[in-house]
Amino acid sequence: MATIETLDVTKLEPRMKHPTIFKYFDALQPGEEFVIENDHDPKPLYYELIGERGNIFTWEYLQKGPEWFIVKICKNLLEEQKEVERLIVTTIEPKFKHPTIFKYFDALQPGDRFIIENDHDPKPLYYELIAERGDIFTWEYLQQGPEVFEVQITKNPLTENTDSLPEKDIKKAEMLKAKGVQFQCSSSKNDSDTKSPTYDYDKWELDFLVDYIANTHHRYIKDNAENLNDLAIKIAEHHGDNHPELNRVSTVMYHFLQDLLDNIAREEKVLFPVIKQMVSKKANAATEITYKMGSLEEPINLLKKDHEVALADLSFFRILTGDYTLPTDACSSYQYLFQKMKEFENEVQTHIRLENIILFPKAVLLDAELVLLN
Repeated sequence: MATIETLDVTKLEPRMKHPTIFKYFDALQPGEEFVIENDHDPKPLYYELIGERGNIFTWEYLQKGPEWFIVKICKNLLEEQKEVERLIVTTIEPKFKHPTIFKYFDALQPGDRFIIENDHDPKPLYYELIAERGDIFTWEYLQQGPEVFEVQITKNPLTENTDSLPEKDIKKAEMLKAKGVQFQCSSSKNDSDTKSPTYDYDKWELDFLVDYIANTHHRYIKDNAENLNDLAIKIAEHHGDNHPELNRVSTVMYHFLQDLLDNIAREEKVLFPVIKQMVSKKANAATEITYKMGSLEEPINLLKKDHEVALADLSFFRILTGDYTLPTDACSSYQYLFQKMKEFENEVQTHIRLENIILFPKAVLLDAELVLLN
């Protein structure tokens, strides 16, 4: 068995660290691997590799701190290297075209890309992406009509590179958004209303509601927490000297996310199964339950205290960042961090309101009702 080469990054001159690692990586044959050792988390290198080489490697932590980090990097076999996903826009119902493309874009990791294929120029989408996501992508025509348009959209790697899009296009997108212009591609079909549906959660059965919360709000938090934490660390590393508040943001972010993940884990492992038992018990008195009826209010109050802490952390982020006011030297990654923090804030607040205002009170009432019935 071949010996895996190990590179101790701490022994390299700072300016030579990433170039040396890239040299090692480029020398690998598909299927070969090497190990790097460092005295801090090399996650920024991960994003740089994606941005510069694409999704053609695996990244495996063999040791993850706190004082020493060891990562095994393996170049994928040729048949395993990820193909660029292609989205045929003409097959999508008109009202879902742009939402679907945004869903694809938001799912990209930095450095990843996908291709859209359409029967007309999707330039309105270009301006909508700028207006809604900012200067964090590249837009490359692979085929530009007259009958077929192919565009490759790449999410920028989390580096200091900025100005990937023309300034005039950014200003135009901002102007169109300010005027309330709808960024819809022209179509021969009559597009119906594309507004998101408004749900009457209060009318939902509790067992359905907990599944909805777990599969939407909880899933969003789980899917985005690690990336948000890594991004906060990276921006603090690059800008913390000039903007020391970012160091505080990074520290608080870690504890905020850990507390939030612990909260939703307790809900999914304890509270939600109990709520489903209660719903079943009400429908069928013979249903066996594993909790003491009449005891639900106390654990729910503890979960509500978790929510209070989370909301306080979100308010603290706004204080630290001046309501997410960007400094003049903010790079695209800096801007992206604030954008993702605001998006995350909105999601967490929606999740908490749904539980505090609807789920928790209805669960306590059902618990009390079961006590009376039994």
